[in-house]
Amino acid sequence: MYRSRAKNPMSGIKFFLVRVGVFAVLGAVAAAVAYVLMEMGVFMPLGARIRGLFLESVKTGNPLVDSVAEHSPANEKAYEMYLGNPRYLAALGLLFCWHQKTPGKFLAFIYAAVAYHYSLKMSRLIVICGPIVSVLAGFPVGIIADWCIEQLLALFTFKPKAVEEKPLPERSGGMGSIIRTWWHFFGPMVVTREVKDLGKCRDNFAQRFWFVDRPIRAVIAAAILMWGYTNSQSYIKEFIAHCDEMAQHMSSPQLMFQTRLRSGEEIIVDDYIRGYEWIRDNTPKDARVMAWWDYGYQITGVAQRTSIADGNTWNHEHIATLGRILTSPEKKCHNAMRHLADYALVWAGGHGDDMGKSPHLARIGNSVFPDHCGDEDPLCQKFSFYQDGSPTPMMAKSFLYKAVNHNVKDGVRLNPKLFQEVHSTKYGLLRVYKVLNISQESKDWIADPANRVCDAPGSWYCVGQYPPALKPLIDKRRNFAQLEDFNKKDGSKSAYTKLIEKQRTGKSESEEL
Repeated sequence: MYRSRAKNPMSGIKFFLVRVGVFAVLGAVAAAVAYVLMEMGVFMPLGARIRGLFLESVKTGNPLVDSVAEHSPANEKAYEMYLGNPRYLAALGLLFCWHQKTPGKFLAFIYAAVAYHYSLKMSRLIVICGPIVSVLAGFPVGIIADWCIEQLLALFTFKPKAVEEKPLPERSGGMGSIIRTWWHFFGPMVVTREVKDLGKCRDNFAQRFWFVDRPIRAVIAAAILMWGYTNSQSYIKEFIAHCDEMAQHMSSPQLMFQTRLRSGEEIIVDDYIRGYEWIRDNTPKDARVMAWWDYGYQITGVAQRTSIADGNTWNHEHIATLGRILTSPEKKCHNAMRHLADYALVWAGGHGDDMGKSPHLARIGNSVFPDHCGDEDPLCQKFSFYQDGSPTPMMAKSFLYKAVNHNVKDGVRLNPKLFQEVHSTKYGLLRVYKVLNISQESKDWIADPANRVCDAPGSWYCVGQYPPALKPLIDKRRNFAQLEDFNKKDGSKSAYTKLIEKQRTGKSESEEL
């Protein structure tokens, strides 16, 4: 509006400076408003997963987030597996996208840079690389194919008429003005006088001797198409085979998968889904099932029962409490579990069983309950395996170890006065235990709507509370804070977080002292 009302045409440099000034003022105002809103507590705090995208270190300082494999940075093997060879063609497409005369080329370039950066931070974000790799890989193929097809179609047209293109009036300001300014100084270095003369000579030849020029172009185009077709077949077949292999690999959901027995017979293992269905069909509808948080959504969605924790990481202290309970000695675990759950569920056997995850559970519990493994053991190595595969004393006494190996390993059994095995699936991959002597008083207290804290009357979002009987355990918790954690001003850094912070800064213990 300002430029259109100006009496004299505004130069590109002046308009550029005006635009910079306008956006600088708007940016300053937006920053001031954002600061005021942040001080008022309007903004929701960033989660640990989001902060992990901006950290230089692989570890975030949150043992819960650091335990998830998908949060690790992507590597060359991951790019090869999920993007294949088209990623090399996409790299070439970054050059071809500058062939476009519209500003759309900047979107492709920025998208590629952002997708590559964040996939390096978190391997699961390779998924956002898929669309841009497809787009960029199509650029060189599409542009070259368009040119070749155009040359072949030109054989069926008449002699071209000479058309004088009148240059359009140049609009001052904007990116075009900036590019013209830079081209004025550096253009002659790229397109020399000799290059311009060759271009004019080519155009004159195409105009005067079109009956020769067109067949030559058609032959070149046909040769390019033929060469591209013959040399691309092996890559296309390889890519299709790779896609088929990945499709087979990814088509087996976690709850059901295909495997091969030693006899060579292929079978479908559906232990997990059958186990959840058993819970759905054989437990009371108000039953509460305690399991590690990975299975929370499955307990809710398939078993249709209340889970103690689901698959989000909003409440680190709650998940750490769950980890503490499951990795505690059997009797101590029962003392807490009887106030929260009616059944306990464990994954036993297979690559992703609870024993393989259990050191993470103990480490996460220790980040909030410093008495679990102790601040002197931030990695909770007390709860782990020896080199020969045998458990440490702390692990051997835990509920989780006994529940996974109940009546499977010699001498490993749960106390029948505390827990009762009610179901094991066909291949023993999922086991369900009934918690005996549950506290009905605590169960009724939790179920009472008066003991729920809702963010508004009648709201669907109501935060539950622990029953009073668990107060001695909850009082042992300390609020969790991690690297760059500005969400909880009263939080104290756990021993694990301090260890990761020390690794990031490279400080030794002597320097700390």
